[in-house]
Amino acid sequence: EKALSKMELNWADAEFGTKEWRTGRILAGIDEIQQELDDQIVKTQAMHGSRYVKPFLSRVDAWEHTLTSLQDIIDNWLKVQAAWLYLEPIFSSEDIQKQLPTESGMFRKIDETWREIMTDTLEHPGVRQIAETKLEYVETFKKADAMLSKIQRGLSDYLETKRLYFPRFFFL
Repeated sequence: EKALSKMELNWADAEFGTKEWRTGRILAGIDEIQQELDDQIVKTQAMHGSRYVKPFLSRVDAWEHTLTSLQDIIDNWLKVQAAWLYLEPIFSSEDIQKQLPTESGMFRKIDETWREIMTDTLEHPGVRQIAETKLEYVETFKKADAMLSKIQRGLSDYLETKRLYFPRFFFL
């Protein structure tokens, strides 16, 4: 029980860091959070193997659920962030917006959601709070990732047609 309480306390002051990037914000300094999360998932799984866990099993299960939820949120968040970082400068170009209106519209929706989440994270950065109250982030990020994949395919198709007309674009 002491080990579990100590693990819970480790998250009491942990916060997601953000930093400005071009026109928005991104997650920053996630390595320590990820390391602590990995360590605690291993410890929680080890607790399940202990014969002394029975009186605390429900608490251990609840904590393990919180940790796995946090892992899902972070994994999907970083995946979307990587795609957003790649596409944001491209779709801020008026020319691309005119050439790819469907993809630009999709990107605007994702960009708006991204900015809302990052603003909320800046205002309420508590890791544990996000893990316990923002479970919808996983679904939001999964939908955003699917849309970002469609956008990237549309962009790739567009670039491929340009390459056929302008062979020098094969270097891009």
